[in-house]
Amino acid sequence: MTIITAMYDADKQVTWIGSNGRATIGSFVSPAMDLKWHAIGEWLIGITGSGPKLEALKASADQFSDTATQPFEVIKFMRTAYSDFDIGEMEEGLKRYSGSGLLVHKSGAVWDFDNSFCLSEVERGAFWARGSGMDLAIGAALAMRPFVKSPKEMTKRTLEIVIAHDVDCPGEMLVQSFDTNGVLSAPE
Repeated sequence: MTIITAMYDADKQVTWIGSNGRATIGSFVSPAMDLKWHAIGEWLIGITGSGPKLEALKASADQFSDTATQPFEVIKFMRTAYSDFDIGEMEEGLKRYSGSGLLVHKSGAVWDFDNSFCLSEVERGAFWARGSGMDLAIGAALAMRPFVKSPKEMTKRTLEIVIAHDVDCPGEMLVQSFDTNGVLSAPE
């Protein structure tokens, strides 16, 4: 399991993203750093859960349209990549992909998606999270909002809280920025 977060910083014109550095499958904690974000075109895709989902997206990158301007176009690409690698299973007549996530456009717009790719736009500048530590992260961010003004600092402090208090979100704190040129920074 995991925690991923996103928050747009209007002053710096970047979106601060965060995640924990390991994944869990049941009670097993992965031994290596587990990156949860992938930049493609003008978009950034963050995925929760376990399995080869990011690898499928990377392997299918040549099928992604660099002219994609809408989040549903990114979801369509993801659905095709997952299908090509036989990721997901039918549950009550609906294809489920064992993980939810966040889409970030280089403009700072953020969308949430669930394990059936249902999209919801996140209010611009709001702190948002996905994964098993989502409730703790959003609650911590709301409690800190009056005291922590910097989106980068909010991301760091929230990740510290989730990693320290949610056994399903182990590992190192990874904070990155995604700028208006579509460049994803290395993890801090």
